[in-house]
Amino acid sequence: MDEKEFEIASKNIKLLLFDCDGVLADGKIILGKNEFECKFFSTKDGMGITLWKKGGFLCGCISGRASEGLSKRSQELLFDELHQKISNKCDVLNDILERRLLDKSEVAYIGDDLNDLTLLGKVAIFLAPSDAHAEVLERADYILSRNGGDGAIREAVDLFLKYKGLLNELISTYLR
Repeated sequence: MDEKEFEIASKNIKLLLFDCDGVLADGKIILGKNEFECKFFSTKDGMGITLWKKGGFLCGCISGRASEGLSKRSQELLFDELHQKISNKCDVLNDILERRLLDKSEVAYIGDDLNDLTLLGKVAIFLAPSDAHAEVLERADYILSRNGGDGAIREAVDLFLKYKGLLNELISTYLR
């Protein structure tokens, strides 16, 4: 997808979906006693998701793993969709499209690993963080300059909002 195609497709995006480990979180997991688990989330991505939601758009996560940390982060950021421990991401996407009366042309997805590739061609724009698996980078419609868990979602949000002509307006709400 070239820059002009990306810009045109971006204007239609109403729902931004993403994977957790390697996209929303940096992909590192600390496991301890009594099912303790620790993930690292970026506040940059959190602000990006907040801006996206402030613009009136939907967001959500489809993850192959389940974690309390992701559940908590999704509540903090008011995700519209949260699907954990998912082996078939296409089935979840189809359910979301049907329930929300959306077309694939209105959905973007950010994925970083092989299990995300099932959504290629099922969404308008498939993006990948710069540190995604080589096979994902080769097939993605757009490669972000940021790593997963380190501002990749924020970068995508800023691009979409810019092409929708909303970025400066939403930023100005913080200058009042």
